[in-house]
Amino acid sequence: MSTSKAAPALGSDALPPAPPTKDNGDPTVDFVIVFQAVPKKYLSPKAKLPQDEASKIDKEFNFLVKRLSATGLAVTSREGKQGTGEVLVFVKASNDVLVKIGRAESLGDYLHGVKTAFEPSTSSLSRTSSLGSGAAKAQAQTFSSAERVRHVYELITRSPKVTSGVPGAGVIVGSDEFPHVVDMTPLHDPQYNQDWLKRWSNTSSMINISVRELDAVRSHFGEHIALYFGFLNFYFQSLSSIAAIGLAFWFAGAPFHPIYSLLLVAWSCVFVELWRMRERKLAVRWGTLGVGQVDDRRKSFKPVSVRRDPVTGEDDEVFEWWRRELRIVTSVPVMLFFAAVLGATMTTMFATEVFVTKLYDGPGKSMVPMIPTALFVVCVPQIMAAWQATASALTSWENHYSERTHESSLTLKMFALQAVTAYGALTLSAFVYIPFGQSIMDYIVSRGFFSQSIAEAAKRGDIELRSDGGVHFDINPSRMHAQLFAVLTTSQVINAFTEVGLPFILRKVNEFRESRSSPKKKSANEKAKGGDSTEDKFLDRVQDELELPPYDTFGDYAEMATQFGYIVLWSVIWPLAPVMGFINNFFELRSDALKISINARRPVPVRAESIGPWLEVLGFIAWLAAMSNSALVFLFQPSGAPGASPYETTMRTHLHPSPAQFRNGTTTPGKLVDSIVYPHDPAHTPRSPLSFSNFLPSFLPTSGTSGALIAALLVALASEHTYGVARAFVRHVLERALWRGSEEETTLRRREWESRRDTLARVGHGALPEGASSLASGDAEGFYATQSNVVQAVQNSASSKSE
Repeated sequence: MSTSKAAPALGSDALPPAPPTKDNGDPTVDFVIVFQAVPKKYLSPKAKLPQDEASKIDKEFNFLVKRLSATGLAVTSREGKQGTGEVLVFVKASNDVLVKIGRAESLGDYLHGVKTAFEPSTSSLSRTSSLGSGAAKAQAQTFSSAERVRHVYELITRSPKVTSGVPGAGVIVGSDEFPHVVDMTPLHDPQYNQDWLKRWSNTSSMINISVRELDAVRSHFGEHIALYFGFLNFYFQSLSSIAAIGLAFWFAGAPFHPIYSLLLVAWSCVFVELWRMRERKLAVRWGTLGVGQVDDRRKSFKPVSVRRDPVTGEDDEVFEWWRRELRIVTSVPVMLFFAAVLGATMTTMFATEVFVTKLYDGPGKSMVPMIPTALFVVCVPQIMAAWQATASALTSWENHYSERTHESSLTLKMFALQAVTAYGALTLSAFVYIPFGQSIMDYIVSRGFFSQSIAEAAKRGDIELRSDGGVHFDINPSRMHAQLFAVLTTSQVINAFTEVGLPFILRKVNEFRESRSSPKKKSANEKAKGGDSTEDKFLDRVQDELELPPYDTFGDYAEMATQFGYIVLWSVIWPLAPVMGFINNFFELRSDALKISINARRPVPVRAESIGPWLEVLGFIAWLAAMSNSALVFLFQPSGAPGASPYETTMRTHLHPSPAQFRNGTTTPGKLVDSIVYPHDPAHTPRSPLSFSNFLPSFLPTSGTSGALIAALLVALASEHTYGVARAFVRHVLERALWRGSEEETTLRRREWESRRDTLARVGHGALPEGASSLASGDAEGFYATQSNVVQAVQNSASSKSE
């Protein structure tokens, strides 16, 4: 493939271009569109494509080529994989049309305040108003690979009826106009991917991925991918400090330590606010700050009316904010319903594991311990799949104008239930199993459940009966530690295998099966094509890439946000958790790069200034950590029993001990203290007049397990308010220490000053010359020179096969 140099980013003239790729002789292709020339129902040997339908499909194909060519795109086609009935439509943008759409984008940025002057980034256009072919060619070559692919995607998918900007071809997968367009994707640059993985495997990239490397990723894959790797690298480096602290507390055998809990919450707050600052600086560096203001219209957006904008004077499609907000509110009960179903399923798993396995002694007793695993494997994925489909439909019904807000709403819905799945077991253990395990067991016995099994188990000595006839319930004092250890070790190994190892194995198995199933057919095809030519190799690579799944950042962000939650919400149970996250993320940086390069299609570049809703997710988790840590530290403490593990805990069982408890213990208060601090009141729980519980309503319990949980809730709420004040202080300090006077802030101020000083003058809008479809120098012009009717060839091949 031909190479394109990445452009220096705004505000940094010395930024390097992306590493050049080698010219391997492949034709230059910006996008591949898959056209289903023979519907799948006619691909069987006995089926025959009707002539009228074949003619209709042929007309649709010609209309597709005409639409693409009208936008200034060079188009050619080839037969797809044998037996699929597909035609591969290859598209490449001319120099002139790239310059034109780049100009339109830059002007839109200026009008929406993304840029303070109509001086596009150095990868866009110059100020020349009349462009000759040589100037257009030179300027088009300054586009980075990501900009080129993004512009071509816009040209392909944008409506041809747009009133402002550059009209597109309006080609959408599965649309009413093009029902036989079944897929489209940009192609990988194998040489770039190889160089990328090699650089990130060097010792210089072991601890830190430099900003210059992020610039290169941004130039090739776009800002949204570069921001993900920037976040992952920042998160990995930030974990080193809390990992060192956690390691020290682990060596000391001090779980549930208040000092570690305080440091953990402080770290989470500072981390989120530092990243907020970091992503703003990256947005300035890449010239995307404020790009959310110029989001393009979603293809499926449906306005209720059209009115003239009082500011711009242009027609504005209207869907009132209150309509959308009402629909969002309406979707909340649906989400709560799914959360309740998921919670009920996990509670059933929990109850079966903890209670039923201890008491049940009937038929199939050996199978009972497998019920929780079966429920998790069978039910939870089905519930999540149903919610994913429902959430997608609800988000589409909300009718968001831009793709950015649509994806943000869908992301928050999806992660909300993922969090229930991830943290549900630990929550049940901490706030149900340990506090109320004995009470629940007593309730089961009092209602007569499992009475026969209990009697038989007592005879065998499997359970211990109390003097009142109840069952003594043995609570596992280290259950929470065991659960956290499991999710932070086994789950991370499984995730790494499913992301990298499993797709590779499945791909190799499919290749082996295909080579075994039709070796003679493949040999005949190669002979008919005249041997293993460069074009044949290229087409084989295209077919391989089309079989890969599309890449989506949701899964990777969700994995990191879930891990962040495990660390800041629960690592007070096991201080080694940050160390496990730090080690995992070292490999995650490389495995995600490998996944994008080998196990997924090349993503369509998206301009971004932030990680979007994930920043709010991280902020919410950090806020929640202030409450969870204080509650856990208040409720639990190491048992301290001789020979016990430091992770075996005891829970606070009372808040207001009576004077007798002190007299019988090691501490014996004096009579004066006894009468003042713990006055005798037979009608109420003994408490101190200084206790805050005196201000609680009388119906709330203030002693025992329930009282401890009420107190833990009050402590959590007090911690949450303190966290809010601390977060505001941290944000205030970081704003002044890291932003005020920084290079990025100076760059923004300079642009605003130059904008006021220099008015916009002599802005040219170079039109696309008639018939412009010039090819870049060095392209394989023969690849686009002729346009044979591939659709008819594929259809004739299918017909002759059936005859």
